[in-house]
Amino acid sequence: MLVPAFIPYFALPVYEIPVPGLGVLPIDPWATLVMIGFVVGLEIGRARAIRLGLDVRDYVDGAVFTVATGFLVAHLYTVVFYFPERLETDGVWALLRVWQGFSSTGGLIGAVIGANVFYKWIRPGKMFDYLETMTFGFPFAWFFGRLGCASVHDHIGRKTDFFLAMQFPPEHIASGIRHELGLYEALYMIPVCVAFALLSRKERPPGFYIAAFVLMYMPIRILLDFLRNDDLVQRDARYWGFHKVATGEFGLTPAQVGMAGILVGALGWLWWRSRQSGVPVGPADPSTASPP
Repeated sequence: MLVPAFIPYFALPVYEIPVPGLGVLPIDPWATLVMIGFVVGLEIGRARAIRLGLDVRDYVDGAVFTVATGFLVAHLYTVVFYFPERLETDGVWALLRVWQGFSSTGGLIGAVIGANVFYKWIRPGKMFDYLETMTFGFPFAWFFGRLGCASVHDHIGRKTDFFLAMQFPPEHIASGIRHELGLYEALYMIPVCVAFALLSRKERPPGFYIAAFVLMYMPIRILLDFLRNDDLVQRDARYWGFHKVATGEFGLTPAQVGMAGILVGALGWLWWRSRQSGVPVGPADPSTASPP
């Protein structure tokens, strides 16, 4: 028998603020929390860039470009792997409506692409150093981003009696006690952020935070996706091999496939980097850093 959920259901509405001469300005809870996360992550990374003697302008410009590319690829990934039927009904417009749906897995892939493009061609620099710095601030940004997902219940899971599950009301499309996966990820980011903050008290070898985030997040995300619902109309697509599973009764979500690929690729890249001649992320003694 299901027990009462520990987390009560809540729903944050879109607030409409009157703007003279312009009508109303909608304040969406998801977008607001995502933007807060972007600023927090950017500032934490910027502080670390200063500490490491990196060019702050290159870091900030590169971070903005990386995030923008991440959102673009996040949308493309959503359409291609989650809702490929949109390509049949809307054609190329499904890809061009970049505001309609974002996949976090696609966002991470897009971020890697964006960092490579910016630091290799737009403003050539030490891409590894800047990507490492962005990664350090990423868990802090992800915490707010996943709170945004939880605020609008983007990732409703299976029915359960887990004490951190959410009690959805009877009139809700997902009535009953269910996993709230956006909230789970936000809660998980708290110890990750604490770990990053404590680990930053000492100098770490190049690639340390990239490896730490990959190992701390990717496997957990793959496991959490097994808790996704498979009984609602709004369920994630499932794939087995290269074939889409329409029933949703088995198979892997696009996020699991993507995260597994990122995990293998990131570990392979870090192994390759470890075999190269030393490329420091920053000076061991900040006092010896060259000015930005």
